[in-house]
Amino acid sequence: MYNEEINKMIMTSMKSGEKDKAAVYRLLKSEFLKFSTAKDAKPLDDVAEIQIIRKMVKERKESEKVYADAGRTDLAENEKKEYQLLEALLPAAPKAEEIDAFIVATYPNGIDQKLMGSAIKAVKAKWNAADGKTVSELVHRHIVK
Repeated sequence: MYNEEINKMIMTSMKSGEKDKAAVYRLLKSEFLKFSTAKDAKPLDDVAEIQIIRKMVKERKESEKVYADAGRTDLAENEKKEYQLLEALLPAAPKAEEIDAFIVATYPNGIDQKLMGSAIKAVKAKWNAADGKTVSELVHRHIVK
């Protein structure tokens, strides 16, 4: 999805004079390259790309907090700009209500503890942009004990 488009995104941002944007896209391209050339690398598909972008967003949010706590507002602001650019690339995640409704429809009698993993996989298969932690919490609510 993004791997094919990243070079175009870099070129467009460079031509329009947005060097910060181009730098973030280059970092993203670098992360994609690291992933695909790693030892025992899995194929770089849409799910992997979304995971990489989420990881980069999380790292920048953490860095922003550290910089803000240290009084370095200039660096914190830079990190914030970077993660906002990356977040804009992510597909819209489903709302918790949508996920909950899907779980109820798929498992009307509740979820057995042994089937929790397959229930999470079913939700992630439907919405690959869904946050894993949120999905896990919602599935956990429907476990029959």
